[in-house]
Amino acid sequence: MRVLNMVQEGKITVDEALKVIDALDAPVDDKPQAAATKAKWLRVRVGDVKTGKSKVSVNLPMGLVDWVLRTGNKFASLGGADLDGMGVDLEELRSAISCGLRGKVVDVTDEASGEHVEVIVE
Repeated sequence: MRVLNMVQEGKITVDEALKVIDALDAPVDDKPQAAATKAKWLRVRVGDVKTGKSKVSVNLPMGLVDWVLRTGNKFASLGGADLDGMGVDLEELRSAISCGLRGKVVDVTDEASGEHVEVIVE
């Protein structure tokens, strides 16, 4: 009715109203869309800002990362670690990765130590 009232008031055209009604009738998919391919690697890079040289380069298979995120969350809560206080929700991160999170997830430069840290999901 609201769409029809907008047509009557001249706020939208009949063609625009039909598009709105079609969009309202379309089924809604509440499930997150999975990526076409699963992520295979979590890459961690630590470099020296001044020299540009790499200090650390670690490639972890996503199977291992998934296991660490699942078990780490359990052990963190048992050991009293306050990961939530640091803004880290391991289960949310694990879910985001399994739902298709890709690309650079961390990009931090520590000016005091002169280090640049990148974490990339590929």
